Amino acid sequence: MTTPQHDVIVVGAGISGLTTAWHLKQAGVDVKILEANAYAGGVMQTQHRDGFLLEKGPFNVLVRDESFEQLLLHFQDKLDPISASGSSGRSRFVLHRSRLCKLPSNPWQFITTPLLSPIGKLRLIRGLLLSRRGTSANRSIDEAAARRFGREVADRLVSALCVGIYAAESKTLSLAGCFHGIAEMDDRLRSPLISALTSAFKTRRPKRQGLVSFRNGLSALPKVIAEDLGDDLITNCDTKSIKQTQTGFEISYIINGGIDEIIRCRHLVLCVGKSAASTLLKSAAPTLASEISSIPTSPLTVLNLGFDRKHIGHPLDGFGFLVPSTEPDFPLLGVLWADSVFPHHAPKGSRLLRVFIRDSHTNEVDTKSDNELVDIAVTSLRNLLQLTGEPTLVDICHWPNAIPHYTLDHVNRVANIERQLQSHANLHLLGNYLHGMSINDCVKNAAQEASGIITKLSLQKDIKDDMSQQCRQLDHSAIEPKEPAILQSLENKGN
Repeated sequence: MTTPQHDVIVVGAGISGLTTAWHLKQAGVDVKILEANAYAGGVMQTQHRDGFLLEKGPFNVLVRDESFEQLLLHFQDKLDPISASGSSGRSRFVLHRSRLCKLPSNPWQFITTPLLSPIGKLRLIRGLLLSRRGTSANRSIDEAAARRFGREVADRLVSALCVGIYAAESKTLSLAGCFHGIAEMDDRLRSPLISALTSAFKTRRPKRQGLVSFRNGLSALPKVIAEDLGDDLITNCDTKSIKQTQTGFEISYIINGGIDEIIRCRHLVLCVGKSAASTLLKSAAPTLASEISSIPTSPLTVLNLGFDRKHIGHPLDGFGFLVPSTEPDFPLLGVLWADSVFPHHAPKGSRLLRVFIRDSHTNEVDTKSDNELVDIAVTSLRNLLQLTGEPTLVDICHWPNAIPHYTLDHVNRVANIERQLQSHANLHLLGNYLHGMSINDCVKNAAQEASGIITKLSLQKDIKDDMSQQCRQLDHSAIEPKEPAILQSLENKGN
């Protein structure tokens, strides 16, 4: 039996893998995508239960890239995008001294906010007008924020932002790894405020859709992409090993728990988590696998808690709240007020809270029972949100190794990974452990990688066609001159 051969194999049908395969198929590339689970979408999972819409992984998408907009535009007849409630975006909170304080969004709120002392506010203003540039290549987000705007801003505001985005301490995160554009400005600029105003006047940014979800939840997006891929998406397909060959790669997999099967390809794209990528590459590329494995991650537990509206005294008039490093004894990372952002996430008369818990805040989350985790969440929120009742709905989702940490050496580590890839022709890596963790980042990076593969395949085809044409010309020139020479020789003999 002949082993199947394809131009490209994509392993992993999360949003990165689906987007890569979709762009390749749109360009006419022979592509197959292998997914170990019975469903596509990775962590983008939605469940409808008792009138609630429960997001098991990401909660929303922030559209910031043209390639993402084009993807949504292609599927506009199948998706029903819903923008976040305007009121939710105007109010975001930070836990400060055991109470919720609104993040300032205008000059007056900055003047009156209890989050910063008078000295802290003056230090922030001074930093906006004139502050020291960065000098260290591996500087942390915390160091940059404190140098520019003072210790209070770094501890009370920036650390909360890092918890919300990366579920990690700002002292451990690389500024260049997490915010490359801001790191470049930190290298060059003395006045962040003047630079921002100048940029705003000079640059007209294209209008983006902003913060959105879909009527049926985020899983609607991977679902429509998977449907478009059709039979080119193979689920229940557990990839076991990878072998590099002279012409590409040989992938061994088990489908539906059956016998081992083999498939071959010219280009291989690994769109799996960093642990799975490291394991699959251990034999074919041990040095590369070791470098990937060294990227630290942490688990994340997401609790969806439904309540009767009458049992929550707080108005929940905003997006939710985050917990900065100045509140080390509070056991939660933050809480999102889901139905304030997207009202269709909770039935009438109910409220929905999304509670985030991380290991370092709770002492071994994975050793606690679900009941204990719910008790931690409800007890922590009882006074803050004026809870007078127990949850009417509980949904818990554990994500091991969910959050990659872009630590101070992340930029160097990624550079090492990319150098290692140069030794393995036609091997491609995509994932949130490299160049961005948001859905927008994954879609953008996948579109770029697919474009690069299409270019390579086109060049390889052109080279192959040129070689075939040259071979035909050589064959033609090798045969045609012989006949006149022979005839000339016979004529000469005859004469």
